[in-house]
Amino acid sequence: MPERLPGSEPPASPGNDSRSSDRIVALFVAVTWGAVVFAVDGLLAVVLNRDPIGGSVSPYFGLLATFVSGVLLWFVLAGTARSRSPWFGVLGAAAGVYLVLVASALPVGLVLAGQQAGSPFVAAAAVLAGATVFVTWIVLSHRRSATRPGVA
Repeated sequence: MPERLPGSEPPASPGNDSRSSDRIVALFVAVTWGAVVFAVDGLLAVVLNRDPIGGSVSPYFGLLATFVSGVLLWFVLAGTARSRSPWFGVLGAAAGVYLVLVASALPVGLVLAGQQAGSPFVAAAAVLAGATVFVTWIVLSHRRSATRPGVA
């Protein structure tokens, strides 16, 4: 049996790490956010009689921009899961998603970036990202307080 160095900890079991479970929950929530954003954008497109992305861009542009926004949201969700207050995460997620969706249009051109900056589709995705962080924080904090007796 190999000898352990002083101060070294044995490897943690994957099932006991609550941080990894928070990351997994955050991943599922971020994927769900992406699906909801596509559904809301579809409904907005019908109601407003407008395409979510103006200009002549690849059909993969929206998918890639939403994927990158989802990865950003995943990191924010995982980081906010154990915080005392969700507000930094809520504002960070909303602003981050908005900036990613607008900045992703910059390689195509300033006109598209300007269209994206004022787009109701981008605003909806940003608001949904902030709401997602808030609701996830409430659920996870309630779950943690329910598993620790005597903690309100």
